[in-house]
Amino acid sequence: NTEVWFVALGSELEHNGGMRAFLDEHQQDMRGSIIIDLDALGAGDLCVIGKEGKLRTVKTSSRIKRYIRKASQATQFSVGEGEITWKDSAASYAAKRGYQTMHLCGMKDGKPAYFAQADDVLENTNEETLRKNADFVMELLKII
Repeated sequence: NTEVWFVALGSELEHNGGMRAFLDEHQQDMRGSIIIDLDALGAGDLCVIGKEGKLRTVKTSSRIKRYIRKASQATQFSVGEGEITWKDSAASYAAKRGYQTMHLCGMKDGKPAYFAQADDVLENTNEETLRKNADFVMELLKII
């Protein structure tokens, strides 16, 4: 009976303005929920971001890691662990405000696949990768 909120609020480069406004507006609704930030699911290797945040890093809770492990076992799909300590994501901002968060990301070369590159285009989305990652996210939801 846990609510799960997926966030794609934009404004990450503007100090997470979208996430700030969302949490301010829905603070009462978010109690006991889990916030999931999805990035680059159509490319790279699927990872849970275990440590993130630029100035003050936050780590993924053991509860969230347990959910990931159970979903990996159920789907026979390996999920790696990555770090994004060079920027604040929506998930890291929410974690700093005390929310349970999970950041799933297709990683390539130590960052979200094609993040802020000229080749960050629809044609670089791999349909099979996206399908497998979406199936994993659906299994994860069943476990939560």
